[in-house]
Amino acid sequence: MIKNNLQKEFMDQIIQNENMIYKICNIYSSSYDERQDLKQEIIYQLWRSFPSFRGQSLFQTWMYRVALNTAIYFKKQKKHVTDDLSNIEIEDDNSWQEIEEQLRRLYLAIRTLNEMDRAIVFLYLEKHNYDEIGEISGITTKNVSVRLVRIKEKLRETIRKME
Repeated sequence: MIKNNLQKEFMDQIIQNENMIYKICNIYSSSYDERQDLKQEIIYQLWRSFPSFRGQSLFQTWMYRVALNTAIYFKKQKKHVTDDLSNIEIEDDNSWQEIEEQLRRLYLAIRTLNEMDRAIVFLYLEKHNYDEIGEISGITTKNVSVRLVRIKEKLRETIRKME
């Protein structure tokens, strides 16, 4: 009975946070097959670690840590924006194809960043404040601020080169 409750609680959390997992997979993987592999690996690592979750932080914070660490490790194993990242300016007269192209360029630009910068951008795009990003990523709030300024500039330059 305890195992069934644990499984149900885990599945409920995965379902509630599947968009977060999807976004991490998109940021850290370029092909569909690789995204599927990463998604499975993240869910596996979350399940493996789930019994040790002590509730000392929010579940979502813990889940971000496990998922991002898994993605970074996964990427290492494979070896293989605009002024404000949270508001990609999209004009009303843009077609869906143009919007998709802007998003494609943004994801391509994000993939050029190192793993830690990708994690910071992901958390920023997920609307986490600097304190939360620092807590999840293990760096100071001030470092988050400085890194985001540099990351935004790198992304602007990368996107500019793509155009």
